[in-house]
Amino acid sequence: MLRNRLSQYVSLPDDEWKHLFDLSGKPVTYEAHQDIIRAGENAETVFYLQSGWALRYRMLDDGRRQIINFMLPGDVFDLQSLGNLAADHSVTTVVKTEVVQVPSRSFLRMLRRSADLAAAFWWASVQEESILREQIVRIGRRSARERIGHLLLELQRRLNGANGEEMDDVELPITRVDLADALGLTPVHVSRTLSAMRRAGLIDIVRSRIAITDGDRLARLAHFDTDYLHLRSLDLSQKMLNGSSPNGNGVDDARSSAS
Repeated sequence: MLRNRLSQYVSLPDDEWKHLFDLSGKPVTYEAHQDIIRAGENAETVFYLQSGWALRYRMLDDGRRQIINFMLPGDVFDLQSLGNLAADHSVTTVVKTEVVQVPSRSFLRMLRRSADLAAAFWWASVQEESILREQIVRIGRRSARERIGHLLLELQRRLNGANGEEMDDVELPITRVDLADALGLTPVHVSRTLSAMRRAGLIDIVRSRIAITDGDRLARLAHFDTDYLHLRSLDLSQKMLNGSSPNGNGVDDARSSAS
């Protein structure tokens, strides 16, 4: 998963990847709803997800939670540990999750040995910043249906990038409460909006998981554009950016229809 993620930004020979996989990372398994990082802690390791889901969040004094973003397989997080900074957020698991922990000093040595890998991790940080900027726009300017549709499409594209292939039907193990806390809505509002989207044939909900059933139409409704994800090196994103998809309609067409 990590190699798929970084391959979105650079093309490296096997001997360069060896620098990464030679790291003495320690795999740790977390059950669902366990904190990996707690706000205020001084982390001395860099983490990346081997499998599962996690979310980054801030908790207010009165118990309200704001989910900042979701961490998917292949994601690297808490690079702030490289600067010996205390965490200003928490990261908790959504489902059973395997995380590899790499000592910060070992990670820095790897970056010094490989400028190409350093560039790949820099691009991964650029993507995360873009996702956070889009989150501001999503919460500040989009309707409830647009917020939910936009986030679901973002997660689908990111999962496709981690898997290295286009998946027509991606199930997402997040709850209505998770969606509400990520999008500034109430769980009741999320539930009603999801029901309306299901009746409209945009999504399907099975056992508390959400699958996108009509991605092209959802992209038009949510004004979704893949550019901010910076996935141009992937064939699956090129298809979308060039205006073609397995159904013959792309995001460029969606933008034209929406304007």
